[in-house]
Amino acid sequence: MDFDRMLQYCAQLEAHNERPWFHENHKQYEAARKDYLELLEITRFAIAESAPQLANDILYGQAKDWMYRIARDMRYHHNQPPYNPAFRAYISPDRKSWLPIGYFLRISHGSSYFGTGLWCESTADTNRIRDYIQEYFEEFDGLLQECPISLSGEQLKTMPKGYSADHPAAHLVKYKYWEIIHPIPDSDLTTFADFDQMIRTITAQMEPVRLFLLKAARSKPSQKQIYQTFYRL
Repeated sequence: MDFDRMLQYCAQLEAHNERPWFHENHKQYEAARKDYLELLEITRFAIAESAPQLANDILYGQAKDWMYRIARDMRYHHNQPPYNPAFRAYISPDRKSWLPIGYFLRISHGSSYFGTGLWCESTADTNRIRDYIQEYFEEFDGLLQECPISLSGEQLKTMPKGYSADHPAAHLVKYKYWEIIHPIPDSDLTTFADFDQMIRTITAQMEPVRLFLLKAARSKPSQKQIYQTFYRL
């Protein structure tokens, strides 16, 4: 495994993001991809130790099934280069679903990170999470205060319909999705032993927030929430 090989390949692909170059350098891609798959094996065990409730779901999965394709689907990325110059994976039993919530790992020159979060597939689901956050605001706020990594994600400019700006959770309700991300500078990608320890530490810090979001995602709307959601749509 070689961090430099992964980072250098991503930097070169970013500089030569075109199909002829990609195919001419396919052997380099395969070598860097192999490094990343081996890195996912390390990450799997590091997460499992710090997030035991997720362990059984990821210890027996296939690392290659967590990876996203490096080629962009040009049907949805018009006027963009054909490749995403990064190795990316969502470490979860189901990469294509937002549940159960897992962890994601991106390795790319100058823009690597590790994190977790919750992204809903519909407005109704997003509002259900907002309702849960409002109901259990004190618990969620306490977890965020204890986590050294700040909550991030895109926010609405105004309050979503049906929610009050006077509620103490208003700043959290304005999020379109909720995530916590730890950037990883290239200088921290040195040895795999250090990387393993870093992922264990970061996962332990993020895990309480992930578990709260998982409870929110699996919560059932009350009759009042169903009624409110109906009129928000």
